[in-house]
Amino acid sequence: MKFNSGIIFRWFTTAVLVSFTLSIVLIFMANAAYIDGASIKEVVTSDHIRNALILSFTSSIIATLLSLMVAIPSAYALSRGRFRGIMILDTIVDLLIVMPVLVIGISLLVVFRVGGDLVESPICFLRFIGSCIAGLGSFFIYTKAGVVLAQFFCGVSFAIRIIKTTFDDIDPRTEHVAMTLGCSQWSAFRRITLPLASRGIIAGAVLSWLRAFGVFGAVIIVGGAVRNRTEVLPTAIYLEISIGRLEMAIAISLLMITVATIVLILLRRICGASLLGSGRVS
Repeated sequence: MKFNSGIIFRWFTTAVLVSFTLSIVLIFMANAAYIDGASIKEVVTSDHIRNALILSFTSSIIATLLSLMVAIPSAYALSRGRFRGIMILDTIVDLLIVMPVLVIGISLLVVFRVGGDLVESPICFLRFIGSCIAGLGSFFIYTKAGVVLAQFFCGVSFAIRIIKTTFDDIDPRTEHVAMTLGCSQWSAFRRITLPLASRGIIAGAVLSWLRAFGVFGAVIIVGGAVRNRTEVLPTAIYLEISIGRLEMAIAISLLMITVATIVLILLRRICGASLLGSGRVS
């Protein structure tokens, strides 16, 4: 009786999984059936779509590298930290995950606007801070650097969260043993902890990149949607919809899905496992 119950349960869970994945496949098939050959040809041959694809790749990769530079030490501090206020810092990191990307973009704009207002302050120190922020605003607002900035803030917390989970699974005693054998804390971290956490770091980088590659709301607010200048694929979709070319928008969407799928498959082949999961999927 228990054996039969186990079979029924496994069949039930598998049926739910298959049904869910089929629904995703049906959505993509509907999109593919909606567009025509002319839209596909235009996406493939269009200069501005090619430029948007290149900018999407370069900006999201730069944003991911910046995310890792922040995420690895931040995740380690959150994992090993035992000081007052660590819970507050951990909660603030999660705010960027639950916050709508549109709010992230608006918040970045407000920071630059407040900095511009501080330039008029009668206090010398505040004027200095305001001039620095205003200068950063000129550098980031409606520029490619602004696209990277928006992508960074939208993706970094995902990397921190996954890498922190990986550090949590590594026994701190391995570092302590290395330090008793003569390693400094930095050397133990570099030689012991980082190699053990490599798969989690890759997973964090992949999730951060996927988020940066597909984000729209924050990018269009901070970087704008200037064709052939700050246009990335998500903003290209918006521009096509705004002029009523739904077929082109769907064709660009399928291009993004294809690119993301190829990257995930390649990385999965390299790592030999499900990147964002904890176990091997065969």
